[in-house]
Amino acid sequence: MLFDRVLEQIVQGNRFDPELALEVAEYQLRRVPLYKEFAQRVGVSLPLRDPGQIPFFPVEFFKRERIFAGEPEGFFLSSGTGGDRSRSYYNHQSLELYKASALRSFPFPDSPLFSLIPPVSLAPSSSLAWMIGAFESRWGVTYLNDLFEIDPGLVLERIRRELPPGGTLFATSLQLLRLAEGGGEPLDLPMRIIETGGYKATGKIYRREELYGAASRLFPKACLSSEYGMAELFSQFYSVGEGGLYLSHPYNPLFGEEGEGLLQVFDFANLYTLSALLVPDRVVRKGSLFDVRGRVTREARGCGYVFK
Repeated sequence: MLFDRVLEQIVQGNRFDPELALEVAEYQLRRVPLYKEFAQRVGVSLPLRDPGQIPFFPVEFFKRERIFAGEPEGFFLSSGTGGDRSRSYYNHQSLELYKASALRSFPFPDSPLFSLIPPVSLAPSSSLAWMIGAFESRWGVTYLNDLFEIDPGLVLERIRRELPPGGTLFATSLQLLRLAEGGGEPLDLPMRIIETGGYKATGKIYRREELYGAASRLFPKACLSSEYGMAELFSQFYSVGEGGLYLSHPYNPLFGEEGEGLLQVFDFANLYTLSALLVPDRVVRKGSLFDVRGRVTREARGCGYVFK
């Protein structure tokens, strides 16, 4: 069964399986009409003979189309920090793949986990909250906030009181910025902070270096890491590589040439939506590592991604 083989690839795979990727892409081309239409427009038809033929689908279409192979049981909404909110549909098997991918990719399972992301019971449409819930079921998570909005003074006091040395704290970029701008006394606690993106949520685009500089003044002994993910992807990347680069895995490898370009990722965990996705983020690839240099504007993408 295709689901079982994809799950095995996520849980145990140590190398990219091109034959399985071709099978997944062909399954999606047959089951998702919009993907089939897109493939025909870019000159791709079945059967696929090698992974280089797999068409990479722009994630922008998740904002206005129901993309799913079959009948979904629910959906996640994107944060909407870039404008319209995407819907990523799922069924119970999707969530099983999502959980397997999240658990395998997380690099700090031995650290006590704390979260400013609210519990999924209070944010049921958030894929990020669902991911933290997967960590809670495996390793345990202490929640320090019930909303995405935070009161910097109250949250900082809870961090001082409850976070042990060596603990790991999940926070959105906006939450971390609110804490850094809250004017609290620096907290000399050895800890790890994992920020989860969303630099545009304040109406001003912050570079990661600016955010980390502000956070380091409040948490001078913290190690800052980043989680790169989105509602359209059921796998995540963490900045644990050399120089703070993000690390891909055999179940969510990058495609395209070495060097700079748009992000092309094949996510096996997206079995029931689309695995081969083109993301309008400019990245620099170095093998299985990559750096994110920012979102590419619609104007800069040119006409190559127009599909009506």
